[in-house]
Amino acid sequence: MALQGLALHGLALQRWRCRGGERLGRGGSLLDEKTKRRRRVASVAHVRLPPGAAVEAGDVGSGPRSRRSRDTQERVLDVVVEQLEEGGEAAVRVDVVRDRSGVSIGSIYHHFGDRDGLIAAAQLRRLVRYAEAEIGALSEIVERAANVDEFRSAIRQLTLHASSSLRASQRWGRIGVLGSSIGRGTLAQEVRTVQTRLIDELQAHVAQGQARGFFRSDLDARAIALFIEAYSLGHIINDVDERPVAQHDREQVVWAVIDALLVG
Repeated sequence: MALQGLALHGLALQRWRCRGGERLGRGGSLLDEKTKRRRRVASVAHVRLPPGAAVEAGDVGSGPRSRRSRDTQERVLDVVVEQLEEGGEAAVRVDVVRDRSGVSIGSIYHHFGDRDGLIAAAQLRRLVRYAEAEIGALSEIVERAANVDEFRSAIRQLTLHASSSLRASQRWGRIGVLGSSIGRGTLAQEVRTVQTRLIDELQAHVAQGQARGFFRSDLDARAIALFIEAYSLGHIINDVDERPVAQHDREQVVWAVIDALLVG
């Protein structure tokens, strides 16, 4: 079943777990900078087992058998993600996954339930990878900038990168993941969880920027985080416009808005 695939191989956002008692937002608590700089945003974990799911003893835990099981899942998901990015869900063929990963079809179905569960798990992995990139970029800027002028310059460079044609495939990838959750209730919930944690993490970095005197403190940190996420993904509208706005003109508008969010 697809539910089994997601339950056994959901991507647990360990860095995005709810922090007990921490209030993120205007003037809220901040993440520990040294810790968050070195921690991964996400990792494969076994979460939310459905009732009656068949799980062998070696599937969960930290022993050698559990590590082998996770390595198997990793190899399979790497191949499926490649297929999704090459040709969408229609391109996912279990026999090809078997050949490229070296994992038997029986083992694939054992871990992911069926083809739909396999696709759902891979789609979730894609979304987490995109989220990692978004968070990592802003985190580095907030932590390294010495003053608001350096921060403004770095944000502009980030904007250039986010709006470039080189990022078009990533934008389409994210839209594809969101679209794939339609009609897949479990995947849809996982996608909402990932997206919520992404905004949570961006919000924490914005709050850190407010504390350092970069972002205006009179504006809501989560609203700023939402804007950053929205304009990054929103460039896809220009990708399909038959009369697209030139990159220079788009940048001027975005920079004007960003300047309004910054101090000074």
